[in-house]
Amino acid sequence: MSAVLTYAIGDVHGSFTKLANLLRHCRDHGGANDARFVLLGDYVDRGRRSREVVKLLIEMQMAAPDRFICLKGNHEDMLVNAANGIDELVWLGNGAEPTLGSYGVSRASELPAEHLTWFERLPHSFGDDKRFYVHAGIMPGIPLPKQRKEVMLWIREPFLSDPSDHERYIVHGHTPTGSGQPELFHNRLNLDTYAWSGNPLVAAVFDDRRVGPLAFISDDGTVAAAPPINALERERYASGSRWR
Repeated sequence: MSAVLTYAIGDVHGSFTKLANLLRHCRDHGGANDARFVLLGDYVDRGRRSREVVKLLIEMQMAAPDRFICLKGNHEDMLVNAANGIDELVWLGNGAEPTLGSYGVSRASELPAEHLTWFERLPHSFGDDKRFYVHAGIMPGIPLPKQRKEVMLWIREPFLSDPSDHERYIVHGHTPTGSGQPELFHNRLNLDTYAWSGNPLVAAVFDDRRVGPLAFISDDGTVAAAPPINALERERYASGSRWR
């Protein structure tokens, strides 16, 4: 029986070529294994090719809805609000101009209805037996089913500096890593590598046996093994570990 591999991908922000290349490398890496993709939100804004990113994701999700999971990021949430006439200036002040340019429109409400509906219906989280995937993070000490949507879309502190174990391992994006590479901790993994600004877009590879990632794959095809995060090594990685 083939293994089930999960490929988690952080903030894309209009980086279409990097996303297309990374998806291809992930499929090549998976080979005959069953593959599931979990994208952590922020598909639009900042980068130049948001429309192409969204079109690709919709097509892939339609082809395999159970194997291609797209979560909502705070930028999709801001876009939906702007399209509904809520806080449009907030969205415009957070990198929206390239998105409008990619669609050839001047207002969020002018985006294709299919895309606006897709943004609005994106889920805020996804979980498996070992991990909880979310855009920004969680509020420590609150059960996962009771996490508020605003927290999952926007939180930084106190989540980022909290060293405690959560109910499951948290896989998130939202806060760009200082190194431009994923940040691996014993209780969470940050996959926002600031890809739109020139850094690699990176996927973390998980299986159904190990809690932490097995490896990291970059959009240029580089594959690097990830260090284990078991209890004996928590202190070693308490300050975060770069993936290479």
